[in-house]
Amino acid sequence: MSSDYDIGVQSVVFRDFSLVDLLAELDETGVTHLELWGHHLAPDHDDGAVAAGLDALDAADVSVCGYGVVDLESPGEAREHAAFADRLGAEYLTVNYPPAADPITEELVALADEFGLDVAIHNYSSVHHDDLSRVFSTIDDVRGVLDRYDHDRLGLCADTGHFLVEDVRPDDVVRDLGDRIVACHLKDTSEAEIEDVPGAGQLDVASFVGLLDDHADLAAPLVIEYELPQDRATDALREAVATVQRALDD
Repeated sequence: MSSDYDIGVQSVVFRDFSLVDLLAELDETGVTHLELWGHHLAPDHDDGAVAAGLDALDAADVSVCGYGVVDLESPGEAREHAAFADRLGAEYLTVNYPPAADPITEELVALADEFGLDVAIHNYSSVHHDDLSRVFSTIDDVRGVLDRYDHDRLGLCADTGHFLVEDVRPDDVVRDLGDRIVACHLKDTSEAEIEDVPGAGQLDVASFVGLLDDHADLAAPLVIEYELPQDRATDALREAVATVQRALDD
């Protein structure tokens, strides 16, 4: 029986494209779910830019499933991002902050209730961060916060690629934290690329999706993510969609 997940993409895949050009590229891939990165549209953009962005998304028939990843250093920074995610119609907000920063977690939980929004803690690795104490990089980092704050709208955005870089098996993440996974970034790491398309390296996409079926209750799309040269972005997305779709159909 096939798995029932939509397929989406993180807009960082098209980091050098404008939002309008990104949407034109998506039109060639069949992907209609987007996790929107603040580079493409953010709460500090002027009202005209935000209105034009929302119109472009509507005209392209692309839905914003999530917004982020948002880097937070203090509790006061979270509100504008949660409000913006709500304005976008997003179901979740992906966040990055130091695991020990409980005041930030407390603010995020309050905002999740206020806006009816899932908050998804995003894990990172040494690919982008020298000081891993400032990010969630292990199962224990995530589990510690989720145990302290057992709230049904606070969970994990499981980035498979970053876990793999830190020698954390994504399968183990799903078995341990499946009930708290609210979003997912399907990314891989390979000998060719430190951030590669899902299925190109260590990630067994079919196994991972099967474990999500068994251990998680994920409503959000499976979001494809990678940071490859921009002239490969669209072709790589087609390849990734085909890989994920085969896993869903198995």
